[in-house]
Amino acid sequence: MGFSWRLLPGFALSEIGGSGRDRPGLLAAVSLRPEFAFGFRNVLADIVWLEAVQVAGNVEMTPADYDRLYELLNVEANFDPKFDIPYLFGGLVLGESPDHAQKALEIFERGKKEYSADWRFPFFIGYTNYFSLGETESAGKAMAEAAKLPGSPSYLPGLASRMLTEAREPEAALALLETITRQENDPVRRAVLERRIREVTVERDLQALEGAVKSYREKTGAVPRELSDLVRAGILSGIPEEPNGGRYLMEPGGKVRSDRVSQRLRVFQSR
Repeated sequence: MGFSWRLLPGFALSEIGGSGRDRPGLLAAVSLRPEFAFGFRNVLADIVWLEAVQVAGNVEMTPADYDRLYELLNVEANFDPKFDIPYLFGGLVLGESPDHAQKALEIFERGKKEYSADWRFPFFIGYTNYFSLGETESAGKAMAEAAKLPGSPSYLPGLASRMLTEAREPEAALALLETITRQENDPVRRAVLERRIREVTVERDLQALEGAVKSYREKTGAVPRELSDLVRAGILSGIPEEPNGGRYLMEPGGKVRSDRVSQRLRVFQSR
């Protein structure tokens, strides 16, 4: 049996968002007290969700469209908080607008409260932080949280560590990765995590060595010929061991590299 867009007197979709903060639409108000839906709670949730899909389907969404989508998603979640698709789909659409990325995070966080064991919510929180807001540290931590949850893809730990390393904080990435690795029972995924730990360790060491080269240059006015010069100058107590069984080498101009790792950990190049 079909149903019209106005199931109950006064419950028009056009009234959901209202005309301002002081005068919310009737459905929005009822969604805050769903017991007043008189048994139509699920039906009203479906209607609101269909309206949200229509708004999100606009070819060129305006700021007002994004605002309305955000309102609709919250009303839908008030009526049916256990419907996961609106959180995931709606949050992704909101995140396409830089001005609405924070609202996207609010939607994902709301879904996360309902689905605390679902890795997709911290994953998309990380995704939005990274790709919409450029918050690499927050993104990496969210991805690492997602990687701990059952059913999460095996690439998430690597993504988390890359995001954190891009934020110039490999120590933080190592701490997260080591925690995840200790909790991982699957040998295949554990091997991936351990390999990623070695990669982040290399990045940490390279940053430390390049910092020492900079100090040597400031102290002596010259670039060291080899890394052992840093020890002889008292800048380092020793050269760290390359975790892949290789060596760290000086490059012309003061750069340092590993002879076992061809590419430094970066997510984005400088713009």
